Amino acid sequence: MNYLKVNGSSLAYKARWADNAQGSILFVHGSGGDSHIWEEQIKQLPFNFSGVAIDLPGHGASNGPLLDTIEAGARFINMLPDLLHMPRPIWLAGHSMGSAMALTAALNYPQQTDGLILIGSGSRLRVMPQILAALQTGKMNPEFLRIGFSSATPASVWEKEIAALLKVGTNIIYNDFKACDQFDRSADIEQIKIPTLVIAGEDDKLTPLKYSQFLDDRLASSKLVVIPQAGHYVMLEKPEEVSRAIADFVSSIKYF
Repeated sequence: MNYLKVNGSSLAYKARWADNAQGSILFVHGSGGDSHIWEEQIKQLPFNFSGVAIDLPGHGASNGPLLDTIEAGARFINMLPDLLHMPRPIWLAGHSMGSAMALTAALNYPQQTDGLILIGSGSRLRVMPQILAALQTGKMNPEFLRIGFSSATPASVWEKEIAALLKVGTNIIYNDFKACDQFDRSADIEQIKIPTLVIAGEDDKLTPLKYSQFLDDRLASSKLVVIPQAGHYVMLEKPEEVSRAIADFVSSIKYF
């Protein structure tokens, strides 16, 4: 694990640097998560690309205050490529909440983002009120976490991830879910013109396939990849397929 001082706090991140890199991918995790969800994607980066996977403030090994809105998250991740000296083109890859931050960064800071990779995403990410209410009182139902995975996913995969999520404080997950619940960029999503890869698990019940299809229909330069027998945590359930989709799409875009 590497560390970077940002606004007086310590940001933890994992990185793989390519010599004479021809671009970079910044990976941003979802609610209650951390950089470990991207381990396989960091290992299988597109040829001649560098990759950085972060623990957002207050998550994983990063300290500092939680980011309580998607806009705050977008502002934060927008600073990182320069601070980490990541070579352009810069691709922002986000899962769920992280995808909302990536989308918002592309809208709010269009000159700083060259491409998007959106996984388990949508232009809005509403959370069931009863889930938010339970989390606010410190309660979390493991069964809700289980539905984030396809029924075809081996227990060895989802049990490990659920165990990790159950160790995360409910205050962190409540903060993240609340930020997601307030997120809605449906009205201006069509302003995004940069190349965008949308990856969806066919069995995703948390952000159903129609959310990804909505993005693909309205983004000017997008490709939708639907991965069978995978749910919301598709990068953990089908890591090779996700890494291959990223490498194929990113490598197909020519900036120079």
